[in-house]
Amino acid sequence: MNLIKWMLINLVLLMVTIAPVWALNGAVLLGQSSSGQTAVFNLGVHDGVKEGDYAVIVKEIRDLDTRDLRLVPVAKARNIKINTGNSVWILYKIYDAELMVKGQKYLILAESAMMSGRRDPRLGRISVVTTKDKRAFEVQKALGDDKDRIAKLKNQYPEIADLHKRDMRSDNDVDVMDVEGWKKLKDEKYRTALYKSPSQDDFRRELNLNTFEKLVTGYLKKVNDPKFSYDQFYDEQMKDDFSNEFRKRSNFSTEYESFLSNQSQKAIGDAKLYRAILEKGDSWSEDFSDEELRGTLRQVSVLQEKDRRDYVMSAPNRYTVYLGYGLGLNDPQTDADTRYRRDTRYSVDLDFEAVPFLKHETLERFTLNATVRSNKTAFDASGSNANVDEYSFTAGANWYPLYAPYVIEAPVVFLGVYLRSGWAAVEAPAVAEKANYTVLSLPGIRAGMKYNFKNNLALRVAASMESLQLDRYEQSKLGSVLPDQTSVAEGKLNFALAYSF
Repeated sequence: MNLIKWMLINLVLLMVTIAPVWALNGAVLLGQSSSGQTAVFNLGVHDGVKEGDYAVIVKEIRDLDTRDLRLVPVAKARNIKINTGNSVWILYKIYDAELMVKGQKYLILAESAMMSGRRDPRLGRISVVTTKDKRAFEVQKALGDDKDRIAKLKNQYPEIADLHKRDMRSDNDVDVMDVEGWKKLKDEKYRTALYKSPSQDDFRRELNLNTFEKLVTGYLKKVNDPKFSYDQFYDEQMKDDFSNEFRKRSNFSTEYESFLSNQSQKAIGDAKLYRAILEKGDSWSEDFSDEELRGTLRQVSVLQEKDRRDYVMSAPNRYTVYLGYGLGLNDPQTDADTRYRRDTRYSVDLDFEAVPFLKHETLERFTLNATVRSNKTAFDASGSNANVDEYSFTAGANWYPLYAPYVIEAPVVFLGVYLRSGWAAVEAPAVAEKANYTVLSLPGIRAGMKYNFKNNLALRVAASMESLQLDRYEQSKLGSVLPDQTSVAEGKLNFALAYSF
């Protein structure tokens, strides 16, 4: 029984303790004066409202499609009266009068709730008594805490160097200062006020109000930030499964967050350099020495390269289509056949390439590609030159060691391997024989370079080497000079026009 009683007491105390924090949510506007300067809300004395409390009235606006929440400040207010079921507020600064609608709900960010747990600032008072002509000097000396200096005689205690500025040391948060001067009356001197600071209570009131407004501003900026996510915010407040004493994430930045912060600071420095150059025009370098100019030009070159990379990284192209034309690097025909020789050997191919892992630092250097080719070539068939009309397709992979495949205005070098499969029609005109073959090549190798332009077009040149394995499955006559099986070593130099998307 005592345990239950103890639990009920603690529950009531907990509700009373946290009431000022959450009770100002969901405030309903009951009415407003004709001038719009006075408003009545349904929050009363039992809802955590304190008489004389300052507050910022906020309207919650939620996007029904994206669920994004925006908090829009409506007015600054001060409570002047509290009743049991409502409270009266003076709106001394209105930001948007159209958002004040009777019957709608608002969030009241009250000073007493947001400043809960903070101590009042400690204030001290300093009186400086001086003459009018030395008033500024004596005030500055008091602000610099000159009374703590021990080196009064410069010839005995010289100051070698100023290690830091002289700062005021005090147990108080703020010291208000009164300046008084000497006034002579007959043979006596009297202190008379030259400047009197506000009372400590008024100054403390202003400090608290200023701190409260900064807290509200910071809160609104955080919630209205497009990157802010309530799901992430609540997840950060979750306790660790191992111990209920610790949060899953601390307030310390992760390594990645620190990296982003450093990159942001570098970007600010780069922007300042750009702005300085643009403001001075063509004469921006007239004050630089040769060494300073060399270093600045090097830095500008680095910034331009960063901009180029940022431009590409902002929307890199994943796919590329190539239309290529290939020339044979070798001639597998025989000189023994004086009756026929194929002089025109070329290929036309359509190549499709894709980047599977876009924006991955390592894996984006690897691409997959597929090709359809029509190839006109020839080979030596038992002393007779035979034409080969090949139709095939390939599947392969490429590796880009220097730059990612989508980098623009740079020599993008690549190496690749592929497998080829297809069929070919073979004819030996000198002996009037024909046959059909299957084509297989495993593997073929290639190397090349391409150059991407900003308009998504590109040029590519590549060299390849492969061994075509031909297996006959149909022939025009028995005892043909065309072999049942043969291999044709083929080298190609390919030129292609590409389009990326």
